[in-house]
Amino acid sequence: MPLFHKLRIFLWIFSCSIAWDLSDAYAQEVQNLRIDERDSILVYYPNFQELDLACGKFVPSSKKILYCCAGAFTAKTLKYFSHSNIRCGHVCNGRYYEGSPEPICNGTFTFYNGKGHFAKVNVQDLKTAAANHGMGFCQVLIILNGQIIYADEANQSFWMKRNYVFRALCEKDGQLCIAESKEVVSYSSFVRFLKEYGFTNAIYLDMGGWSHAWYRNNDGKIVNTNAIPTRFATNWLLFKK
Repeated sequence: MPLFHKLRIFLWIFSCSIAWDLSDAYAQEVQNLRIDERDSILVYYPNFQELDLACGKFVPSSKKILYCCAGAFTAKTLKYFSHSNIRCGHVCNGRYYEGSPEPICNGTFTFYNGKGHFAKVNVQDLKTAAANHGMGFCQVLIILNGQIIYADEANQSFWMKRNYVFRALCEKDGQLCIAESKEVVSYSSFVRFLKEYGFTNAIYLDMGGWSHAWYRNNDGKIVNTNAIPTRFATNWLLFKK
């Protein structure tokens, strides 16, 4: 075979190998999520483009969803859905809803223009999110700017006094993620785990009495976690592609 043809074959094989390497790298970049497993917590890092609050009784199941879990507290176990049954103000589909009062909810989380915002509870942050076609809800603020806000279950509501598989929406190094205790623990232990991990911000996630969640693994299959019955569900935090 002439040298010229041998050279062409070599260059073709070389270019294909580069293309395959790039393809593999791209596949790794677009994986649905990464899970960081520690001794006491699991941390889910969805590779998301959009963060949303879906309101309603049924568990969302869109193929765009990478991670879904309970968001704000629910006031009453009603057979029908009502925005007034979600604890405190919240923003869904770019619209602000008043909700029902809950003194223990001392923080807000909002997401709009591609950025998440943790803050002590205030209506203006939620209305700003609504004005920017974003989302938002109120919950128990655990960590804000690296400082623990709500640390101890002593002398607080019943749900803080019982051990539980706790979950929180967190931020570390500018990345939003979900942290979940690997087993049933006290609330104060969970707060300590979050602080030790190094989260800058964290806000509690729970509809009250049940805490269903699921994620889409890197094979595209749905994996359920804490699959507690959800017939009284009202709202869901969604990480979307």
